[in-house]
Amino acid sequence: MFDNAEFSSSFSSAPFSTLPPGVMERIRKQPECELLWAVFENGLTDYMKYATATGRRGKRLFRESQEWIMAEDPTWLCSFLNICHVLGIDPGYVRSGLQRWLERQLLPLKHAA
Repeated sequence: MFDNAEFSSSFSSAPFSTLPPGVMERIRKQPECELLWAVFENGLTDYMKYATATGRRGKRLFRESQEWIMAEDPTWLCSFLNICHVLGIDPGYVRSGLQRWLERQLLPLKHAA
């Protein structure tokens, strides 16, 4: 696994534009990891894109991505936990970062209400 600072810099500057070296190495060596990265990226992109959605579709897509990220399901190949495990990403670190990000996104909405 790679350290949290390495993932943090890649994840926070421009989400998904630069893969952490550990993930990039796995993708180069194991092409199936590229598919898993795409699933991971899609789930996080939907989470971030629809976090403040007001329409039914956006709310549903956010809820589905949030449920996928927070699920503790080690049995499904494309579960968040399994993808993190295969790619060498700490799922708890990603989850806590997303939770902090979500709180910052929702704060202005709470003040406006």
